[in-house]
Amino acid sequence: MSIFDRRKTQQLQEMARTVSVVEKEKTELQEQVRLKDRRVQELLVDNILALRVQQQKYVGNDYRDYTIAVQAISDKYNGKAEWGVLQVGTIVDLRAAFILGEGISVNYATDTKAEAEAELQWAKDFIEYNALDSEMAQELAKESEIEGKVALRLFWDDLSDAPWRGHTGMVSVRYLSWCSKHYKVIVDPQDYLSYQRLTWNATSTAPAGDVPEEEFVYRKFGGRIYDANDAQPKIMKCLTQIDRLDHALRDLREINHMFASQTPDFECETPQQAAQLLQFIADKNWKIGKAIAHVGKFSLVGPDTSGVANLLLEIEMNVKMISGTTGIPIHYLGLLDLLRNRATGDNTRELVMAATTRERSIWVGVYDELLDKAMTLYNLKSGEGQKTTALDPEAIDVDIPLISQDHWSNIEKVLIPAALGDIISKEYVASVIPGIDLDEEMARREEREASELEAAKTELESIRLQGVGVNSDKKVKPSQQEE
Repeated sequence: MSIFDRRKTQQLQEMARTVSVVEKEKTELQEQVRLKDRRVQELLVDNILALRVQQQKYVGNDYRDYTIAVQAISDKYNGKAEWGVLQVGTIVDLRAAFILGEGISVNYATDTKAEAEAELQWAKDFIEYNALDSEMAQELAKESEIEGKVALRLFWDDLSDAPWRGHTGMVSVRYLSWCSKHYKVIVDPQDYLSYQRLTWNATSTAPAGDVPEEEFVYRKFGGRIYDANDAQPKIMKCLTQIDRLDHALRDLREINHMFASQTPDFECETPQQAAQLLQFIADKNWKIGKAIAHVGKFSLVGPDTSGVANLLLEIEMNVKMISGTTGIPIHYLGLLDLLRNRATGDNTRELVMAATTRERSIWVGVYDELLDKAMTLYNLKSGEGQKTTALDPEAIDVDIPLISQDHWSNIEKVLIPAALGDIISKEYVASVIPGIDLDEEMARREEREASELEAAKTELESIRLQGVGVNSDKKVKPSQQEE
């Protein structure tokens, strides 16, 4: 091989080694780029996951699921939850009491009361038979505050063996709990306000159920109007604030417990003095209140109280937010010191009346439909539907009287003076007084006036007869006549 061939071979080998090095460096660079890209992707994923976790951790509402929220409200009301038991129980009971007030009032919708006498009497019997004039009405209002909706089922009770007030059968009402049955409302596909059926699946303790439209009454007190099964209760919107309030109260209790357990502190100059003092205290079994002489400086050390003011502000803020959401006045929740005067207290009482106006209107619709369907079922089961004595649901309607301080003040300061000045009639004033049956009062008034008139006639007749007797006794003597 010539020198030129050897040099060419060496150059080719050198070029091959250079290409190999370049390829190796290129491969290493690509691997570095790949690893860098992978690291960047991992960092992005980690940041996204961390952001999601952070967003899930720091939220303003811890109860976003209806099932979880209703179960939490139920547990808190029944005293089974760890937090919010006192506040939820108070709010639910107070709202139920303010919503129904004095209870429902059944009135005639005909021209005269006599035309609806049979329907009014039946409605009275039906309400008393199902205790809707007493504790049951409050219980139903309480359940609706917990679940945000109410479902009532109608049954026929056969009383032929033991008639009740002349009825051989009566319609019975039972509350259907969503917490126990998890029922679903089936609506007309063309009309979301037409509730056609109630259905629920079988459980370990109860069979499945399917109730037709004519045998149940359903209303919801929360959620959107187009979704029949979406019904968040009012208190669900402030459950997080209720928990925070209870946490703050507990933190305040812990701080107060620490304040009540201050630590004795002995300050000594040397470690030897400290050891001797500790041994001396142990030997003497010393307690606070006993005299002691020592070489150190004694004091009581407690925790810093700077956080108490923040806790008190948090408690007040949460109470205000809960009051604004539920309509319950703040002094009903225990913060009486926030009331400045009596006028403020009277005005805040009107807050809960205004906050429950919507629920009161819904309950009027519930009882109106309940009486309608119950009366129809009574006509069907008792055989009255084929007779001329069939009950007419349109002859009566339902009302829940609104009783508030403003209402009484308006009667006292406006209506009564207007009636005394003949601007309005006294009958109108009587009609706006809650619990007054104007027809009965008019009948009593006519009876009283008739009785007073008869007594006046009798008295006038007695006076006339006495006058005749006196004149007959004063006869003129003959001698006086001659004179």
